[in-house]
Amino acid sequence: MVEAELLIGHLRNQVRHLQSLLHYLEARDAIESDDYSYSSQQLRELITRLRELERFSLERGTARHLQAEWLN
Repeated sequence: MVEAELLIGHLRNQVRHLQSLLHYLEARDAIESDDYSYSSQQLRELITRLRELERFSLERGTARHLQAEWLN
Protein backbone atom coordinates (compact mmCIF):
# COMPACT_ATOMS: atom_id res chain seq x y z
CA MET A 1 0.00 0.00 0.00
CA VAL A 2 2.90 2.34 0.71
CA GLU A 3 4.15 1.98 -2.88
CA ALA A 4 0.72 2.91 -4.25
CA GLU A 5 0.57 5.98 -2.00
CA LEU A 6 4.06 6.94 -3.12
CA LEU A 7 3.09 6.64 -6.78
CA ILE A 8 -0.12 8.62 -6.28
CA GLY A 9 1.71 11.31 -4.32
CA HIS A 10 4.37 11.72 -6.99
CA LEU A 11 1.74 11.80 -9.73
CA ARG A 12 -0.25 14.46 -7.89
CA ASN A 13 2.92 16.50 -7.56
CA GLN A 14 3.49 16.34 -11.32
CA VAL A 15 -0.10 17.40 -11.97
CA ARG A 16 0.46 20.39 -9.67
CA HIS A 17 3.58 21.33 -11.64
CA LEU A 18 1.63 21.13 -14.88
CA GLN A 19 -1.22 23.20 -13.43
CA SER A 20 1.30 25.77 -12.25
CA LEU A 21 2.75 26.05 -15.74
CA LEU A 22 -0.72 26.39 -17.20
CA HIS A 23 -1.64 29.16 -14.73
CA TYR A 24 1.62 30.93 -15.49
CA LEU A 25 0.91 30.89 -19.23
CA GLU A 26 -2.73 31.88 -18.81
CA ALA A 27 -1.71 34.90 -16.72
CA ARG A 28 0.54 36.24 -19.45
CA ASP A 29 -0.86 38.93 -21.74
CA ALA A 30 1.24 37.60 -24.59
CA ILE A 31 3.49 34.59 -24.71
CA GLU A 32 6.99 35.59 -25.73
CA SER A 33 10.13 33.65 -26.57
CA ASP A 34 11.24 33.59 -22.92
CA ASP A 35 7.90 32.03 -22.00
CA TYR A 36 8.36 29.35 -24.64
CA SER A 37 11.86 28.62 -23.34
CA TYR A 38 10.59 28.43 -19.77
CA SER A 39 7.70 26.19 -20.83
CA SER A 40 10.02 23.92 -22.76
CA GLN A 41 12.34 23.55 -19.79
CA GLN A 42 9.46 22.87 -17.39
CA LEU A 43 7.88 20.33 -19.73
CA ARG A 44 11.19 18.53 -20.23
CA GLU A 45 11.58 18.21 -16.46
CA LEU A 46 7.98 17.05 -16.12
CA ILE A 47 8.43 14.43 -18.84
CA THR A 48 11.58 13.16 -17.13
CA ARG A 49 9.76 12.78 -13.81
CA LEU A 50 6.79 11.09 -15.50
CA ARG A 51 9.11 8.63 -17.21
CA GLU A 52 10.65 7.83 -13.82
CA LEU A 53 7.15 7.18 -12.47
CA GLU A 54 6.43 4.99 -15.49
CA ARG A 55 9.57 2.93 -14.80
CA PHE A 56 8.62 2.65 -11.13
CA SER A 57 5.15 1.41 -12.09
CA LEU A 58 6.49 -1.04 -14.64
CA GLU A 59 8.99 -2.46 -12.15
CA ARG A 60 6.33 -2.90 -9.49
CA GLY A 61 3.82 -4.38 -11.92
CA THR A 62 6.37 -6.80 -13.38
CA ALA A 63 7.58 -7.86 -9.94
CA ARG A 64 4.05 -8.56 -8.76
CA HIS A 65 3.22 -10.44 -11.97
CA LEU A 66 6.31 -12.62 -11.62
CA GLN A 67 5.57 -13.20 -7.94
CA ALA A 68 2.00 -14.25 -8.76
CA GLU A 69 3.20 -16.69 -11.44
CA TRP A 70 5.73 -18.18 -9.07
CA LEU A 71 3.09 -18.72 -6.39
CA ASN A 72 0.79 -20.50 -8.84
